[in-house]
Amino acid sequence: MARLASKEKAGFYPTPDSVTKKIKNMLDVEAGARMLDPCCGEGKTLSALAEGTNAGTYGVELDHNRVQEARSRLKTVQWADSLVEMRITSFVFGMVYLNPPYDYEVAGDEKSDRLEARFLRNYAGKIQVGGWLVLVIPFNVLRHCSKILSRGFKNLRVCAFPRPEFDVFKQCVVLGQRSELVHKDKADIAQDQFDAISKLTADEFFKQAPQLDDEQITIPTAKAPLLHFSSYRVDPEDAIPKVRQSGVLDNLLFELSPKPRNMIRPLAPLENGHLSLLLVAGYMNGGILGNDQSLVIKGETVKQEMVFVATRETEKSLKHMYRDKYVPTIKAIDMTKAEMVVIR
Repeated sequence: MARLASKEKAGFYPTPDSVTKKIKNMLDVEAGARMLDPCCGEGKTLSALAEGTNAGTYGVELDHNRVQEARSRLKTVQWADSLVEMRITSFVFGMVYLNPPYDYEVAGDEKSDRLEARFLRNYAGKIQVGGWLVLVIPFNVLRHCSKILSRGFKNLRVCAFPRPEFDVFKQCVVLGQRSELVHKDKADIAQDQFDAISKLTADEFFKQAPQLDDEQITIPTAKAPLLHFSSYRVDPEDAIPKVRQSGVLDNLLFELSPKPRNMIRPLAPLENGHLSLLLVAGYMNGGILGNDQSLVIKGETVKQEMVFVATRETEKSLKHMYRDKYVPTIKAIDMTKAEMVVIR
């Protein structure tokens, strides 16, 4: 059900406002923190989570119309495919809020992978040590994300959506604090727990999972500089103002604009032979008026291949010789008589 609904909305399923408020109540955002949403949609969720703080908010969105909406709410938004078109510095965000598309992606070898797991792999490394991951996924997808979560995060919690929101896509919120190293034994235990949770029925999970509460998590101040946050995709909304400022457009228009013709007067009157050469070379193509006639003239020179056959009496054989011949041609249309004249 989640897969089909996600496809209908191109993978876009915004977090319900009621859930956003509960998550917001849990956050203690330190001054100078950075917060990232790789699937930000219209930017409403991340904007609400950062409200009342001076945190820097960053988003990535695939749909261009939603990008325009998000830019009115967040500090920086890039138009891109978050998985393959972004260049982002690692370990620089105090929080990554991740509500990825719910779907399978089929690889070239016909093996399928959950998009939720791919997004998690890509963006777990963007969180600074001590920062937090807030992951929104259907609870039965936990088994696809369990290895990444158990080996890269500590203080892990899985909370169910409140009802009736839970009944729509059976979602949960996973909270985890980025860690440099998790002991293998602890990681194995956590992974087994995630795998077991994902095998529960929806009712069993909802009864056993804790609800989102007011237990505080601290989003730390950014410690490292954000050197890269750019998209490989060119956004016309960004490119056009930069092109205008650079002057490239003015130079291009100047080069492409027709240049004024400078009239040149010959030193001596042209003879008929001179005029004929100009005509066949194409320099006088166009309309000509004179002697009550209106002509449209086009001159060209065409190369033709001439074949000569010679017979040698002594050898009693034929010899073929090829010569190139350039044939000047002038075509004129008499507009008054609607006739064409060809001169060779």
